[in-house]
Amino acid sequence: MPPLAESVSSKLTPTVRNRIYIAIHTLQSNGVKAAVSHYSERIIDIVTGKERPAEKPNICEERFTARTSDHSLDQLAIRSDNAKWGQLYEPSRADVLHKALGKLTERLDNYIFIDLGAGKGLPLLLASEYPFKSIIGVEYSEILADAAELNIKKHKEMNPSATPIRCVRGDATEFVFPPEPTVVYLFNPFQGKVMDRVIANLETSLREHPRDLWVIYVNPWEMRKFRRNPLFETIEWNLDYSIHRYVGR
Repeated sequence: MPPLAESVSSKLTPTVRNRIYIAIHTLQSNGVKAAVSHYSERIIDIVTGKERPAEKPNICEERFTARTSDHSLDQLAIRSDNAKWGQLYEPSRADVLHKALGKLTERLDNYIFIDLGAGKGLPLLLASEYPFKSIIGVEYSEILADAAELNIKKHKEMNPSATPIRCVRGDATEFVFPPEPTVVYLFNPFQGKVMDRVIANLETSLREHPRDLWVIYVNPWEMRKFRRNPLFETIEWNLDYSIHRYVGR
């Protein structure tokens, strides 16, 4: 068995473009006064080495057997060379997912929902509230995948007739997309070369099996990689999420 991935928290510094995105998002969401206060506290924390207290779980996490609180990547038992391109784990925002799914214009009963970087499975459970054909999560952290499977099991016990959900343990760059119509969900799970490889895999899959495919990208740090791709049309974008649809058929 390969050794656990080395601590990568120090490598996960956003690019200048991403720092600007974060700053604008903070300013827009919280206002000038709150944004200045936020960054002042961050600077003080960095200078003093102070640890910030963990945030309280989101109310949407109450349905979970395993909590979806934050973890640093070096705590997540990741066995992948691509760990350095991953993002710090944080649970998805239910309100943003529901809002984005509400923008899709097609019936979803023939579509597969795929969450790349599924974490502990919150988006998978939320997606089960919609009539998807099946729901798949992909997660490369053993710890998060264990938690996701526990949550999926509990959900199935409580909802035996719900849409089938499964969590695949593995690297998103190696995931083989099924040939059916698909909704791909990304909650800013990775960037850089990993995002490039995932998009390349999507392109290959779509050329081999042309079909309807949507991408919901929450906290879209690298949205430009979809906006500039001729195979995708950007349906909507804002600081919370972007929606893209395959148009290369």
